[in-house]
Amino acid sequence: MNIIPGGVMVRVYILMKIEPNQLMNVINGLQRIKSVKHFDVVTGPYDIIATAEVSHETVLSKLVSEKVSEIEGVKETLTCHILTLEV
Repeated sequence: MNIIPGGVMVRVYILMKIEPNQLMNVINGLQRIKSVKHFDVVTGPYDIIATAEVSHETVLSKLVSEKVSEIEGVKETLTCHILTLEV
């Protein structure tokens, strides 16, 4: 369950386009970010898709703008919120 004291976790996918020859540098950078729970190298328009969990939208903003986007080799990001639906 994604419940934390005071609220619900914000879960997102962060899609990244990577500069040529920078894949390993980006992978190493992502491994050092505690909020990044998992990532995969993929084919298609994006090179890596990461799953991240944070406690609040402001933390998410800092995660993407100050941590993920600042990794050398990350040239573009797209963040998609993960929705929990009850069926």
